[in-house]
Amino acid sequence: MDAPSTSNSSAQQSPSVQMVPQPAPTQGNNPSTAPFLQDFTLIAEAAKRAQMAIMIRDFEDCGLKKMIDYLDQKSTRRII
Repeated sequence: MDAPSTSNSSAQQSPSVQMVPQPAPTQGNNPSTAPFLQDFTLIAEAAKRAQMAIMIRDFEDCGLKKMIDYLDQKSTRRII
């Protein structure tokens, strides 16, 4: 009277994990998304320009003149 033991846990899927099939991408030009993509490109360009402006502002203090002045001060201290 030995009945084969089967596990139901492998056959059941957790209710919290559900796979939702994604719609297939349509081929062709979808005119309804074109304005949004154009706006996204403009926003990305503006963000890039803002980042560069901040970097330039932050690195202004690291100019060659200040570096040369700093090295000159160190070299005069050693001589004196």
